[in-house]
Amino acid sequence: MPNREPITRGAGQARRRAARIWGTVAKYAALTLAGIILFRAGAAYSLKERGYSAAGGEALGLLLPVLYAPISAVVRGYIEDAKTGYKPKF
Repeated sequence: MPNREPITRGAGQARRRAARIWGTVAKYAALTLAGIILFRAGAAYSLKERGYSAAGGEALGLLLPVLYAPISAVVRGYIEDAKTGYKPKF
């Protein structure tokens, strides 16, 4: 006779995974929104300074979600080196 108990094993793990996924989605959505706001603010400032509309360095604000991972890895590395002192691994 089959076991009729509800399957609950791993339910907490699935909820934690879903929360982690939604946390990541929220983080990158916030970075995208911040990038758009930075771009628009930079474009408005450059229009005021230059007198004509052109996109220059303020376009880097749109790359904020793409640049977040490598920049955070470098910063984490610097912090780790500052805490432990730099010791070459070779």
